[in-house]
Amino acid sequence: MQLNRNHAIPLLLFAGAFLLFAVYALRGLAEPSLLMRLDSATYLAPARSLLNDFTYSSASGVPTALRVPLYPLLLAVALAVSGKSLLFCILMNCAVSAAAVPVLYQAALEFTGKQRPALIAALLLMFSPTEIAFAPMFLSEGLFVTIVSLELLFFLRFVRTRKNGPLWFSAAAGAAAALTRPLNVLWILPCVFVSFFVPGTAKQRILRAGIAFFLFLLILAPWIIRNHHIGSGWRIDEVAADSLRHNASVVESRVNRIPAQFYREQYAITFEKAFADKSKFPDRDSCLTYEERYLSSILMKHPGTYFLLFFNPSKLVPDIPTFLENLKLTTGSRGTWDVIVKDGLFAGIHHYFEGKLHLPFLLTPLILLLLATYLGAFAELLTAFLEKKWMIPLLFLLFSVYYLMVVGPGGYPRFQLPALPFLCLLCAQAAERFIRRREKKP
Repeated sequence: MQLNRNHAIPLLLFAGAFLLFAVYALRGLAEPSLLMRLDSATYLAPARSLLNDFTYSSASGVPTALRVPLYPLLLAVALAVSGKSLLFCILMNCAVSAAAVPVLYQAALEFTGKQRPALIAALLLMFSPTEIAFAPMFLSEGLFVTIVSLELLFFLRFVRTRKNGPLWFSAAAGAAAALTRPLNVLWILPCVFVSFFVPGTAKQRILRAGIAFFLFLLILAPWIIRNHHIGSGWRIDEVAADSLRHNASVVESRVNRIPAQFYREQYAITFEKAFADKSKFPDRDSCLTYEERYLSSILMKHPGTYFLLFFNPSKLVPDIPTFLENLKLTTGSRGTWDVIVKDGLFAGIHHYFEGKLHLPFLLTPLILLLLATYLGAFAELLTAFLEKKWMIPLLFLLFSVYYLMVVGPGGYPRFQLPALPFLCLLCAQAAERFIRRREKKP
């Protein structure tokens, strides 16, 4: 009976989150293309390739390293068991995304030891407008947030118990996250760093950190070796060059006040001309290396601008555009980002909504809830500093700051998603502190 009670809340949270995400996805179930973006095809193509001939290839049939494999593999499984149904894939996306909610509940129990703040943390994540928007989509964010929540759960268990096993499970989850979204490939470094602050002898700290680091690399190694074998070099994926192209265009746009799209087009022309010489660029690895060095040199010409753009506040804005686009209330791909870069955020908002500014106000409750999450997290972090509870800032660096900063200048709101679980947890702890004070008052 005790086991049933222990599992009742996580199961109810999963069911509630799944129902919420599935109801939101109803329009997409009738029109699956609403839940797709340009990147979606790069996940679906290798998924269909895995299903059809057990190869990991692009739509043209060429082996690809463009995307890391876990989300396409999950899509392939969903397509296989459903007879290639995109509707089933949408429901699978909802279920995978919903799993993050009970996982965060368990993580918050590890952190606080109390059921109420754990429940608050889970509900804050469930009702985040950006989490709702991306839950049913043919993108890797939903799976990524769930795996990051597992990272958090195991690491907090490690902090509480001081046992090695949970740290190693956290490292394994981190590697799985890197095979879902490559931005996690450096996560093991701050993970190992923070682990040294958990009590233990010097020998114990070195041993557990070393095994965690080795396990992380061991899980990634087969995929990286495979990519080298197909001519993509010792890379986990091929997205780094594309990210640099975006970052360089944003930096040059900010410096010269010219739309970023202009620079992206110029880079494309430059690379096309260079790669025509097959003697210098015989394979994908040589092309990617040239792109990465060329674009990195542009960024290094403007280090100040580049550094400041890391603190782009747009990452924290709720992704109302995606939320509404999935419901077919608005349309994207109209150059809004370039307007934001050139004329500022408010000009971009007016451009995107074509003056229909009442639309985002329909989501005011969810927006206010996200704002409360940020304020609560900040309050709890400040309290931790005042009380000299240094593990909380260290965990904040590992599970929030890392994810907000590693993406670079990119200001897309979806980049907030992996940082949200720990922010929700901090806010829940602040809410619990406030509630307890109110309960003590006569």
